[in-house]
Amino acid sequence: MLINNIIFRFLIAVMGICLFGNRVSAQSSATSNAFIDALLAKDLKSITIHASDSIQINAYLQKAAEFAEKRNDSVLFYTDMAIVAAVKAGLVSKISLALQKKGRYLMSKENFGEAALNFISAIRLEEKLNNDWRIADLNSELAGVYYYQEIFDKALKYNEKALDIYQQLKDTIGMATVLGHIGVLHFAHEYCEKRTPDQIQSDQKIAIGFLQQSIDLCLKIGNMDGVASGNINIGMCYNRMNKPEVAIGYVEKALAYYREKNDVDQISGNLFSLALIYNKLQKFDLAMKCLTESEEIAHREKKTDGIQFLFEAIAQTSFNLKNYKKAVDYYVKYMTIRDSVYNNEKSNQIFELETKYQTEKKQAEIEKLTLVKQQRTLVIYILIAGLLLITLFGYTYFRNIKSKKIIADQKLEIKEKQLLELEKERQLTAAKSVLQGEEAERSRLAGDLHDGLGGLLTGVKLKLSSMKENSIITSENLAHFNHALDLLDTSITEMRRVAHNLMPETLMHYGLRTALNDFVKQVEPEGLPLIRFNTFGEDLRYSKELEITIYRISQELVTNALKYARAKQIDIQLFTENERICVQVIDNGIGFDPEKLDPVKTGKGLKNIRDRVSAFNGQFDIFSLPGKGTETTLEFLIS
Repeated sequence: MLINNIIFRFLIAVMGICLFGNRVSAQSSATSNAFIDALLAKDLKSITIHASDSIQINAYLQKAAEFAEKRNDSVLFYTDMAIVAAVKAGLVSKISLALQKKGRYLMSKENFGEAALNFISAIRLEEKLNNDWRIADLNSELAGVYYYQEIFDKALKYNEKALDIYQQLKDTIGMATVLGHIGVLHFAHEYCEKRTPDQIQSDQKIAIGFLQQSIDLCLKIGNMDGVASGNINIGMCYNRMNKPEVAIGYVEKALAYYREKNDVDQISGNLFSLALIYNKLQKFDLAMKCLTESEEIAHREKKTDGIQFLFEAIAQTSFNLKNYKKAVDYYVKYMTIRDSVYNNEKSNQIFELETKYQTEKKQAEIEKLTLVKQQRTLVIYILIAGLLLITLFGYTYFRNIKSKKIIADQKLEIKEKQLLELEKERQLTAAKSVLQGEEAERSRLAGDLHDGLGGLLTGVKLKLSSMKENSIITSENLAHFNHALDLLDTSITEMRRVAHNLMPETLMHYGLRTALNDFVKQVEPEGLPLIRFNTFGEDLRYSKELEITIYRISQELVTNALKYARAKQIDIQLFTENERICVQVIDNGIGFDPEKLDPVKTGKGLKNIRDRVSAFNGQFDIFSLPGKGTETTLEFLIS
């Protein structure tokens, strides 16, 4: 029953997404504004944002970007999906970004009304977030929408808004860009509304002022692309002011920059502009040279957009050069392309009219068939509903089976993990028990040697010493007697050393630091290697079992270094902290490759060390290279 409810709610959600997507794409400005108003009224800070939501939204936006390059209408689908997901997740910045991408695509399709609506909605959302940079960027893009619609006042208004924000933010790049836009807007003022010759001259002067400001800022930040763009625009302003002798310097500077950069698109466009200036200067040979090079680039790079205007300019220049055949040829090319564009537009209009006519003609027939279709549709809906119900029940049934299987598998997996943990715990307990048994046996042997055998040997020494004092012994026998006493002293010392190694008393009474220090003094040879023992941290005590384990492992590591390393120096470092204890044994000996150790030759030494470390959940690492010495680290965390 629960799964059925979930499925039903999922279907409703899918229908809601479709309706929402349609609503976002609707033509009605009032509907879109109402939607944004409702969104802005929400307490967006209270919405929980999940990383998965952001990833999904980014995926939709990436898809939209890919289709935008192909000028494919799928851009609208993916931007709408991104908006739906962003609204659901409460990611206002992502909603704004999706609206911006959608606005750009609609602008490329010359759907300026919808583009403006999307940019305005994005601005309102960014104002909610107080994101001044985004507000400025969006105002600049909205100004572009009105520029292409040739609405001068609104284009200027939004550009000035963007400029004001960039100035407050001290954003040099943003200021330079918008100043360039304002300059171009004044340059094209006459296309937006009728202007007198004097007004056109004034517009060009104003445009040059803004463009020069843009260039100055671009130079300040090293944006040479912006400088070149500003120069070409200033050149065209002077050309429109009938000052081609001034214009040519600006355009040539821009062209030189683009040639150095090898930007063929800009080179082709600048050559066309330069040709217009040469024509005005009546330098027709130079104009033709520029146009010919521009045409060669267009053919080589397969650039066809606007090529009819290039053909028209070549035709006009050829006429000026009195090359009438070439002028005619290129004028025919110009007319052919122009007429094909015109014919395409006319064909589309005729097709639309024909479609409208056929639609009206068949409307009567459609109305007659409506009742029959409604009946058929009703039957189809009933069949679909039945099939849907069967599918839902089937899905629910198999989903339950699958869920039970998943739960059973999970329980089995949990049991297996528990068994593995129990087995591991059993092994650790067994290892600890073995170690405890070994230490108990060592302690017993040490006690027996020290208290039993040590006492007996001491007693024998005392008896023999008493006999020596009370007996008459020849000089020859006295030497043998003294030698026997020396051997007895050596045996007692060796017995005590063995007993101490089995269970050092200093470890029991004074702790690990003192025990290791005594051990170093005992094993340090008279010559090389030099053994140094350093401690770091306070002199802390740990559990008896842990201290014994660390002492035994340290003994074995130092002994191995003495036997095999051929080192000149061995460093032992003890780090003691409340929650951690660590021992490092470092030598500068011959070293070895740990991965190439032969288990037969090395015996069980390393295995015993690892077993002891595992018993206390510690960590044991060996770092060594042939000829580079060896570093062993032993570390335990104190819980």
